[in-house]
Amino acid sequence: MKNKSPKTKKHNSSKNKIKINTKKIFFFVCRIIPAIFLTILFLLPMGMQGMNLGEAENTANLIYPYMLPFIHSSTIQESILHIVYFMIYFLPFTALFLLISIFIKGKVNTILYILTYISLTFYLFCSITCIIIFANCWRWFLTLPVSAYVALGLSFISHALMSIFGIFFLREMNPEFAEYKKFQAESKQKTKISIKTKFTVTIITAIAVVMVIFTLLILHSYKKMFTEAVSDVGRSQAEQTSTVYDSADGKYEKIAPYFTQQKESNSYADCPFERIDIITASTPGNIIFQKTGEHITFVPAEDGTEFKLEDIEWPEYDVFSYTTATGHVKDIPEEEKRISPEKAREYFINFQSGNYKKQPVLDGDYCKYIYPVSFTRKNGFKLVGFSIVTYKSEILMRSYFHVQIYVFTMVVMFLYISIILALFIADFITNPLLFLKTNVRKTANTLEEILDGNSKITAEQLTFIDSIKTHDETKDLSKEIKNMVGIIRGIIPYISFSTLQAADKDTKKASSSRELCFLFTDIRGFTTLCEGKKPQDVVEILNHYLDIETEIILNNGGDVDKFVGDEMMAFFSGPKKEYNACKAAMEIRAAMRAQQQQALADGSDYISMGIGINTGRVIFGSVGARSRMDFTSIGDTVNLAARLEGANKAYGSKAIITEAVFDKLKDTFVCRELDFIKVKGKNEPVRIYEILQTKAAATDKLFEIKDLFEKGLAAYRKQAWDNAEEKFQLCNEKYQDMPSVVFIDRIAHFKTNPPPKKWDGVFELKVK
Repeated sequence: MKNKSPKTKKHNSSKNKIKINTKKIFFFVCRIIPAIFLTILFLLPMGMQGMNLGEAENTANLIYPYMLPFIHSSTIQESILHIVYFMIYFLPFTALFLLISIFIKGKVNTILYILTYISLTFYLFCSITCIIIFANCWRWFLTLPVSAYVALGLSFISHALMSIFGIFFLREMNPEFAEYKKFQAESKQKTKISIKTKFTVTIITAIAVVMVIFTLLILHSYKKMFTEAVSDVGRSQAEQTSTVYDSADGKYEKIAPYFTQQKESNSYADCPFERIDIITASTPGNIIFQKTGEHITFVPAEDGTEFKLEDIEWPEYDVFSYTTATGHVKDIPEEEKRISPEKAREYFINFQSGNYKKQPVLDGDYCKYIYPVSFTRKNGFKLVGFSIVTYKSEILMRSYFHVQIYVFTMVVMFLYISIILALFIADFITNPLLFLKTNVRKTANTLEEILDGNSKITAEQLTFIDSIKTHDETKDLSKEIKNMVGIIRGIIPYISFSTLQAADKDTKKASSSRELCFLFTDIRGFTTLCEGKKPQDVVEILNHYLDIETEIILNNGGDVDKFVGDEMMAFFSGPKKEYNACKAAMEIRAAMRAQQQQALADGSDYISMGIGINTGRVIFGSVGARSRMDFTSIGDTVNLAARLEGANKAYGSKAIITEAVFDKLKDTFVCRELDFIKVKGKNEPVRIYEILQTKAAATDKLFEIKDLFEKGLAAYRKQAWDNAEEKFQLCNEKYQDMPSVVFIDRIAHFKTNPPPKKWDGVFELKVK
């Protein structure tokens, strides 16, 4: 090898340094950035204490993580949150550990991941509980600084990314999932939407829909119930104020103490009102109404005319008579100190219909409960004004707002947790199905390769790996598939390659005319060899030899069509079918010679093999009954190959081929012409050859046998009996050539019984 130049070494050294430096930088970044992030979270505000709803411009104190456990709040100090909130100090501890881990040797990535994940979880828990506890109006969210929202958003995104990363990491740690992903990447079949995605989306969608519907129903029902409850309080105060005014007959000295008392009791009320007012008209009209239960009617005029609501002329109620806002009347807007005729009519309609009992009158940021103020007269109640109890909407709906925040927050967190759990559950449920799919697809691919002719047909190739570790129906299905594959493996050795391929097609259209080369073999003397042996021993011997032949044929691209006792029929296809068939024949002969030598060494019986090969066009397709079919070949080409295998007995040869085969491989194999014969069942004579060896492996001995025999055969056909006999005799003496002995016997016969004058040298073979 050439030594590397100094420049090359320097270049490689620089590249290695860059890689090492990049790795170190990434190592530091993965620890320093999370440490800084956790430290910033610990120092930024995470919430704010509850606002004083009585003041419009009130701002509350910010809440920082480090002060969270020490906040003076009964909700925190009197509950377990007081202890749980100390877990917020996990953030600086984790940040410190991240910095220390830079100097720790060994793999601590998993520990760092767990600590960071726990820290973010505690931070999110504390942030969310702060919102639930202290958020008491929408102004609370508007007043909260942007930094608190940024901290909450980044922590939530980081937590979500770490959750997803953890799920993906657990997937990749599973070798079966890694194998599934590799198989999916290599597979030609691409699934548009996987079952895992469908399952996850379905679960999340179902939970989301249920939660949204549940939230809407709960909030709607609670709002209705809450509104009715607070309306009872406001309505009762308005009615009570009107009653006090009526009983006091409008006298100040009797009404003022009532307002003073209401103002004092309001200072310690859970839901304080803004103020209570009585507004009357400077020029009251003559509106008198009667109240019978819930039914309200107007008293007719003196002339008997019946008043209707639309006929009444409503005065302007412009006298701000009484209020609990004593000393602050000038701060009250002028439009709130008077009631226009239109408003008066609207308020009375609300009173007449009973709606005032169900819900207040909304006026900007305020809710008002309005009740008619009247004096009791003989003919009814004379309307003099209205009592108005005013609440701030924020104060009145404070409890409902808390419920809203709690429900919305819980729904969001529950949906988030549901998404994470859905991903875990999807893996738990669908991964076994995906692994089962991979295992089945592998087995199917192997079977497809066999059927497509791209692989040798062996039962060992068709396997099914049962890698499912669950104990449910998926595991049962995997076992059943494994059993089914086992049955198929057991069937494969009993089915020809062509039959298996045909099984994947429409058998009605599978028959066709094809060019094939056929090879027939037969074990010589097998019947004699089996005499006196047990049946199982006979089967064992037969299977041994047939296994040797089959393996050689499959290795040379052929296929075994069928076995008939000790006889085997095989065929070859493709442009090199004749070459492959003859090469297989030579290898079978070599294998049989090795078996013979081993048998002679062991002192056991040995066998010999006869081979016949022919090529040509045949009908190739399914043959048989509807309930039992075989895929095979039919035609003279097949019959002639079978006859040639039997002809080896007559000539003492090993492998006979037809002239059609010889023409295709005469340049690659050493063959000698054996005879010109008529086989049984055919009228046309055929020229046959014995295949001796490939030219590359042939010895001078084979070439001399071929030369002597073919010279003798030429003289034989010219009826030059003495010359032919001399050549055959020499070939037999030198090489113990059995076909030469056959022709010596024929010459002896023809010398005493000459053939006809028009004899063409054709010999009629009587045996099959």
